[in-house]
Amino acid sequence: MGHRQTTVHARGWRAAIKRWRRSNRARLNRLLVVALGTTGPRRAPLAADTRRILVVRLNKRLGNILFLTPMLRTLAATLPAATIDVLIQDAQHKPLLESLPGVRHVWIQRRTLSSLFGLIRRLRACRYDLVIDPSGNSTSNRLAMVLCRARQRLGFAGDSQWLRLSHAAGRTRSRHQAEQGVELLVDSIEGETFECFDTLAVFPDERAQASARRHWQAALSSSTAPVIGFFIQATGRKALPQAWWTQWLAETAALNPSARFVQICPPEHTAQALPGAIGVAIVELDVLAALMTRLNGFVAADSGPMHLAAAAGVPVLGLFRATEPAAYAPLGHACQSLDGAHIEPGEAARVISRMLTAEPRRGAA
Repeated sequence: MGHRQTTVHARGWRAAIKRWRRSNRARLNRLLVVALGTTGPRRAPLAADTRRILVVRLNKRLGNILFLTPMLRTLAATLPAATIDVLIQDAQHKPLLESLPGVRHVWIQRRTLSSLFGLIRRLRACRYDLVIDPSGNSTSNRLAMVLCRARQRLGFAGDSQWLRLSHAAGRTRSRHQAEQGVELLVDSIEGETFECFDTLAVFPDERAQASARRHWQAALSSSTAPVIGFFIQATGRKALPQAWWTQWLAETAALNPSARFVQICPPEHTAQALPGAIGVAIVELDVLAALMTRLNGFVAADSGPMHLAAAAGVPVLGLFRATEPAAYAPLGHACQSLDGAHIEPGEAARVISRMLTAEPRRGAA
């Protein structure tokens, strides 16, 4: 009994310390906003000699990294003389960004203190002309913007924006993060004719394509049948139960007797694929994207693989139980979404079947 009371007491103290830290951060944030912050929009031309650009997105979610791609492509097309670097957290995401047009280097924020200091020195040595924070609420992004010592700072204005920005956008028109990044550029930079992109995109290189061909041949040989991919894992309430997927697979197969099914499995997932499907587990995300380009369609709940398939150019059916398509829909060619707490497997089977009819099969050479 005493041990239990001690544990509860310790948890209470930890919760109190967290509340105290959160309160102090909020108080400090308010003071910084008053002293230095940017609470309203600031639209201005870029400096004429803007050539080195850094985009900061310190987040580990695959979807959030892929949401950068429309903005990065818009930057590259609008400012072709500039080079773009990106600072992210997860090295697995690096190949997805470094093959984008205009991207010169992708920096990775390591965990160790010595690596962090070394990264700061290298970023400061680059002497960036412009640094961009495409997120309106990331303290890590803002600290990185301060430390990299850029001449111009671009981000979202707001009541909690404690950075002094040279270029700032106000409230966005879109709720989707990928679209918000493009709006950020258009609304804060004056005097440019923007070529805007509104879909996710990745461009796997030849090494990734060659590896994907080997995976494809091993799984499907030289089959010319339509191939439907799907991913059954998702976090929290976004996930659909395995029984739902089993019924969806049976109903989709009945509607498409010649189709073959590929289940994308997490590399650490040891369970076998559902009966009637071929399981594929690939660690390298650019290789996975290259394999996805060969699919005729893809079905998944709101998740990183859903967005990766959309970025690879595959018609995607996104299933939304706990999140909203307005903010997280798959943005790509012929993508659709179903929304609701009780999505019927049969409805999803009919929608993906119609999508297959409308979409000619990609080559699987």
